[in-house]
Amino acid sequence: MPPSTFEANPLLLFEQRNVSDEGVLFPILDKNKIQKQNRNGNLLYKMPYKTAFFQGLKFTIWETGRITMEGSLHKYWNNGAHNYNDFDIKAILTVLQDLKIKFGITPGQSILKRLEIGVNINPPIPTNEILSKCLLHKNKPFEDKMNSDEGRYKQVEHSQYMLKTYNKAQHYISKGFEIDGEIMRFEINFIKMEKLKQKNIYNLEDLLNFGLQNFKQDLVNEWQNVLFFDNTIQIDSLDIKLGIKLLKYSNVEYWLQLLFNNQKKNFIYHKNQLRKITADHSENLQNEITKIIEKKIDLLNI
Repeated sequence: MPPSTFEANPLLLFEQRNVSDEGVLFPILDKNKIQKQNRNGNLLYKMPYKTAFFQGLKFTIWETGRITMEGSLHKYWNNGAHNYNDFDIKAILTVLQDLKIKFGITPGQSILKRLEIGVNINPPIPTNEILSKCLLHKNKPFEDKMNSDEGRYKQVEHSQYMLKTYNKAQHYISKGFEIDGEIMRFEINFIKMEKLKQKNIYNLEDLLNFGLQNFKQDLVNEWQNVLFFDNTIQIDSLDIKLGIKLLKYSNVEYWLQLLFNNQKKNFIYHKNQLRKITADHSENLQNEITKIIEKKIDLLNI
């Protein structure tokens, strides 16, 4: 579809970027505020492009003629306002049909460059208590992040994807929304396409053919890969040795020291010890959350 089709659409008001009102290109500067040059000594300028926004989606027309669309289909379904409610397969199909009607966009034309797959759940205990005990994902610590759109969240970045979890209810309450109960968000953000290509997913049509319900195991596996310290662990107060061990296990620095000192076997041994203690002496919140995730994904794909 040519850029002119989008520019002519009355729903999209495009604005020029990286060009002044007089049509002058913006230079690319280095850290010393000196304009960069290419190998041939030619001055470098930022690439001009045009952007328009509609119901939470950002449309970009690049100088090369390439057109991109980014944003949340979930938010689009809510007129760009939020994405804290359920977004099931019927809603997804409704959104895709609407995009086809309004902009001529079809799933087969929509090549994926990155993809976020996640689920909103009602956790068994307050979300913040869960987040505070998510210590590592695989062998990486969770980082506390902040942005204007999603508020505070915990994230781990791997080479092919990012894992993110946060208190979605708290975030939207801070924006003035009225939300009853807890909403915990858990998601996988595929920042590279390799894992998706292994599933033969290249565009939105491939994604639908694959079936969103088939990401259930991916989400469950990644949640189970979280090193989680369960605060419901109950032990005999006289078992001082076990109490000292649990004090270590609850501290992320203990686990990082094992990893930094190349004690991989020791790390695996103690991780298995924690899992055994959790299974024998707690409400096993991590497994309970796994069941909630599975049930929610099944419900969204009926």
